[in-house]
Amino acid sequence: MDPAVPGKETRMPKNETEQTKPRAFERRIKAVYDTMPASERTLADRVLEYPGDIIMCSATELAELSGASKAAVTRFVKRLGYHDFRDMQKEIRQAQTTGDPIFLTSGTMRMEAKQGSLAAHFEQDMDCLRRTADNIDEETALAVARQIVKARRIVCLGFRNSHFFAAYARRLIINTRPNVMVMPSAGQMLMEDMSDLGEKDLIFAVGLRRRTPTLGKTMELMQKQKVPIAYITDRRAVTTTKFATWTLACHVRGTSLFDSYVGVISLINFICTRANHIAGKPARQRLGRIEEMLELLGELDSSN
Repeated sequence: MDPAVPGKETRMPKNETEQTKPRAFERRIKAVYDTMPASERTLADRVLEYPGDIIMCSATELAELSGASKAAVTRFVKRLGYHDFRDMQKEIRQAQTTGDPIFLTSGTMRMEAKQGSLAAHFEQDMDCLRRTADNIDEETALAVARQIVKARRIVCLGFRNSHFFAAYARRLIINTRPNVMVMPSAGQMLMEDMSDLGEKDLIFAVGLRRRTPTLGKTMELMQKQKVPIAYITDRRAVTTTKFATWTLACHVRGTSLFDSYVGVISLINFICTRANHIAGKPARQRLGRIEEMLELLGELDSSN
């Protein structure tokens, strides 16, 4: 039965301490995200990105911001197990008292700088970078760096915009170690190169919105093959994260037409730089050989 039907509210853990933790709200959403109709998913996407909107807006205003109906907001609130919209607001206020930066910002806030100006654009990028830094667990990033060093083979996987970042990761990692591929490439069938991956390998996946169905299917299949998966994504990712060994979610939304990827680039740079440091002397020797061969072949213009 649809958990949004009145009288059939979603059962949530009774542990009071667990429910008052800042990210308990996110866990509520992710636990039922797959069962939500499209109208409620638009709300889920909005409040996962900007949970502070729940405090700043009324139920009607939140519906308008999300492109949903007020009825959808009511069903959404019930589906998450809250008594009403005010009950949900109360939990967000409690989360704000912990200082968690995710709950202290709202998509309804407007920068004082003139919208569309270069200064405003840069300020939004800096905000994305700061919020990414606040959200990333450094030990998780270092665990990925260590796995990069010890993996037998690495596949950097990405589709659409994410393919650029997968290729960027490959360009950095190849300076530290061999056996690194980027997928997919032109005319390539994924499983022709990935079917024999196993637990000694690594998939470095980048999945930024808007994600293709192939990404999730590939990650699910590789998880069943026991392949470790490092996943660089954004805060709206829900279904794909359950297939990852390590998940690092970046903040990519601002006020401009296109998403901002400054946090993604910086995070990948950090992970790959740390991998080089962890690898030590062999990585330095490899980089030295590469530079020597580049000079011998004259592939770079050192005078320019």
